Amino acid sequence: MVTPVICLAHGSRHPEADAAVARIADAVSGLTGAPAHPSYLDFSALTLTTVAHLLAAEGHRRATVVPLLFTRAFHMRHDVPEALAEASAATGLEFTLADGIGTGGDVAALLASRIPPGTGHLVLYSVGSSVPGADETVAGLAADVGRRAEVGAELVTATGPSGGVDALVDAVRRATGPVHVAPLFISPGTLWDAAVDVLTALPDNISVTTGVPLDTAVAPLTAHRARERTAG
Repeated sequence: MVTPVICLAHGSRHPEADAAVARIADAVSGLTGAPAHPSYLDFSALTLTTVAHLLAAEGHRRATVVPLLFTRAFHMRHDVPEALAEASAATGLEFTLADGIGTGGDVAALLASRIPPGTGHLVLYSVGSSVPGADETVAGLAADVGRRAEVGAELVTATGPSGGVDALVDAVRRATGPVHVAPLFISPGTLWDAAVDVLTALPDNISVTTGVPLDTAVAPLTAHRARERTAG
């Protein structure tokens, strides 16, 4: 029996978020030839334990879990291990935990490929984290994307004392040349919607474009993480 893949997302109150993760799981299944299922740490009934029960009922004894997370911050260090332990205890399934999406070169290349021609400056907009070093890691990703695209680049976070939409607007106003604001989001989210609302209301003399959440663009990376872990 082929080992299934579980695409484990944080979860969101946004009404379109779950559908995006389901699309990613479908794409991963097509790339790997294995069953792939969406699951969420929060805001959804499709918890890891729920999905594990479904897989166990189908006769599966193990599954590979790929967290759709960018940093090794609180969710990766605490929530994911707790969810795995709970699901394993409840169902007896054996889980193989793959690396998350991360902030490596393949993520940087993906983000760089999505920057519109003519962009002079990139603002990477992420949720942000209170875990020491996490935002610095994402700032390094922003710099890597900028080098690849040959544009100036910086990180602005949606949360934290120096983040939010006001900080985002300040970054856009300071920038030289057309600005592209790219969301470091897997799926639609309320924080990104709020940012887009503010950016689209800026005066016409401010040249700014906005990207969209990564959605199925991360499916090849997710499939690679799953293959890499099962092969190793």
